[in-house]
Amino acid sequence: MYVSSSPNRASPEPQVLSVHQDPLACLYGPVGQKGDTGMIGPPGPPGPPGDIVQPLPIQSRGKTRRSSDDAQADEATADYSEGMEDIFGSLNNLKQDIERMKFPMGTRDNPARTCKDLQLGHPEFPDGEYWIDPNQGCTGDSFKVYCNFTSGGETCIYPDKKSTGLSYVDMEENTINMVQMTFLKLLSASARQNFTYICHNSVAWHDLKADNYDRALRFLGSNDEEMSYDNNPYINALFDGCASRQGFGKTVMEIDTPKIDQVPIVDIMLNDFGDPNQRFGFEVGPVCFLG
Repeated sequence: MYVSSSPNRASPEPQVLSVHQDPLACLYGPVGQKGDTGMIGPPGPPGPPGDIVQPLPIQSRGKTRRSSDDAQADEATADYSEGMEDIFGSLNNLKQDIERMKFPMGTRDNPARTCKDLQLGHPEFPDGEYWIDPNQGCTGDSFKVYCNFTSGGETCIYPDKKSTGLSYVDMEENTINMVQMTFLKLLSASARQNFTYICHNSVAWHDLKADNYDRALRFLGSNDEEMSYDNNPYINALFDGCASRQGFGKTVMEIDTPKIDQVPIVDIMLNDFGDPNQRFGFEVGPVCFLG
């Protein structure tokens, strides 16, 4: 907008509105404050029906797995129980075996090592025949002996009456295994054996007229050692009825030795025999081991 002045004066520069002024402000005025929120409008029309969704099936996998775990646990428990039964059964059998070894009965199925062991386990047992197994191996090689508990638990074996030589058998007349005999000796501290000489005008041990032992009997031990009065202090005459060298009589000799290998005796040598009026006989007694 221009303002006109005197025509003779120079026209002044036109006045321009500030560009910084809001043109809308010139038309509408300043912006008012924000009004309150209006009321909620009515609901709209219902929408179209949705798709039908089938419910998910009940998953039984977890239950099956649990049942499987339970079955495995039951099976493991059953195996454990069976295993424990086997273990306790084995322990019970072992206990019985130990008891049988500690207190053997002296039977074929449960033999003792020696009669002394049998007496220690059963001091009430009477003298008699019992089974022993000195090497404690298979009971198949056990053998029957005579146990003399009255004499402290001696294990006695007898000579074979059917043999022409001197050999020894058990109470059932079976030959004794050499290994068993060796173990029996190893388990013994001493052994004794009697020998009875029946004479007619013959000296057995002491010669009463000569007052010496030059005609004494000589024995061969199982270790091939020759034994007599001059070299063995373990031989004694319990009764010497042949010393007078007159008529019939008998002499009872006993070998009671800690040298176990010396018995049983396996041969005898006579030193007073050969005259026409002489007679003799002898009886070999059992060999009894103690220890």
